[in-house]
Amino acid sequence: MADNTNSRHLPGDPKEHHIVPYKFHIGIWVGLIILTIMTVLVSVMGISLVAFSVITAMIIASAKAVVVANYFMHLKYENKLITWLMGVTLLLFVVFISFTAFDYITR
Repeated sequence: MADNTNSRHLPGDPKEHHIVPYKFHIGIWVGLIILTIMTVLVSVMGISLVAFSVITAMIIASAKAVVVANYFMHLKYENKLITWLMGVTLLLFVVFISFTAFDYITR
């Protein structure tokens, strides 16, 4: 006879659900808003070094991406293999985009 229990996990999946309080999500949201405001301030400060502005904006965007991936995509609670594979994928993405940028610069 079939097992009709109400299970949200696959058979053999020992993971429990992680419950995060609303305060935690609000804190992350406030942090992302602050980082967005910092990005806007860097862009309107009128810094003569455009490269500095772009690099600063990219660093802030990377920090925001890490926060979103860890908490909203639940990578913090996943198996370390999944997190490692995500990191390798992002590293290869940066390498290939860098190759494209270097090719564009030298033309």
